[in-house]
Amino acid sequence: MLINLKPEEIIAAAHHAAVRQSAKAVRTELGQIKNHKISSQSDFAVNYAGLLGEYAVARSINAKVDTALMIAGDGGTDMVLNGNTIQIKTNMMPEKVLIFNQLEQFKTDWAILCSIESASAVHIHGFISKGKFAKTYYRHDWGYGNRYCVKAEALAPIEKFYEAIGFT
Repeated sequence: MLINLKPEEIIAAAHHAAVRQSAKAVRTELGQIKNHKISSQSDFAVNYAGLLGEYAVARSINAKVDTALMIAGDGGTDMVLNGNTIQIKTNMMPEKVLIFNQLEQFKTDWAILCSIESASAVHIHGFISKGKFAKTYYRHDWGYGNRYCVKAEALAPIEKFYEAIGFT
């Protein structure tokens, strides 16, 4: 499903990405946290892409984006819908793959894969449950160690998300 974001969603994503990046920069400089970034993208770019994905998913499933600034990140939960925890992974690679650095990092009930298609368009590739991910993942080294992966083609379409969570 392709979501064309509204200008106000793009502006909100940029604003919250800047706030998150600024807070992280200050805490890193003070030695309170260590930046574990493995991407060649800036912290702002990673946060911005993630938030674009979150705004797209929120609109598609009628959920709310959590814009709270957490001291140590969101713990993996990006949003909650009908008691179901959801993590949105926004991929900026040519390969459309849902990736977790460690299997234990899939802490939510569901994960949803998105990719940035243009400055204002996000493709929602689909979703998967934690249990199904654990049974179907493969490992791949993208140049910084083995990661746990499921290809976009193996995900259920986002249009079936309400049915999967028992929400009608």
